[in-house]
Amino acid sequence: MTQAEVLVFDFDGVLADTEPLYWKAWATLLAPHGLSLTWEEYCRHGRGVKDVEMLKSLPQLASQPSLVASLQQQLTTRKEMIRNWCQQQSPISQSTVRMLLSLHRFRLGLVTSSERSEVEPLLRRAGIYECFEARVFREDVKRHKPDPAPYLLIRKNLSVETGTAFEDSDAGMRSAAAAGFRAVRIAHPDELPDIVSRTIQTPKLG
Repeated sequence: MTQAEVLVFDFDGVLADTEPLYWKAWATLLAPHGLSLTWEEYCRHGRGVKDVEMLKSLPQLASQPSLVASLQQQLTTRKEMIRNWCQQQSPISQSTVRMLLSLHRFRLGLVTSSERSEVEPLLRRAGIYECFEARVFREDVKRHKPDPAPYLLIRKNLSVETGTAFEDSDAGMRSAAAAGFRAVRIAHPDELPDIVSRTIQTPKLG
């Protein structure tokens, strides 16, 4: 099985333009405490990592462990914010939907650090849930990106040794590479269809 035959996608920041929504939600929760969170700070500390780890790594929260604990209790509120925003407008572009539906000769997988309850409804509403032969959600593994566990599980579920993974975060890139995948960086979801097209036309093996 060559890398070009197995394509694995991250969700947030790759298939879906949700990272700005996560940033907006965290910024909204921090604002009442007199704290700001820039997009650059979120990208540096929050992309591709668990919420708890992000909060612990924010410099503005370093000396406020009680506030970190309080914010952790507001994860349900954060999820509800994002769910409402996604209902107003799908974060998955039509160009990405068309691209996935066109990949008939490839085996597709999904590896995300988000929970099934957050991701599956968006995939089904976009009509692309069944595009993926195997899916790994947050609750499917005990160790998350940058640990290779999520990609080792997708390898097992697809019965392959390698593939090409599309990721937007350092944590995701490290996770995929450590599990034997060729990791391709996606800077923004809008770039995904073109990058996938170039990748499957000129696959790099080894």
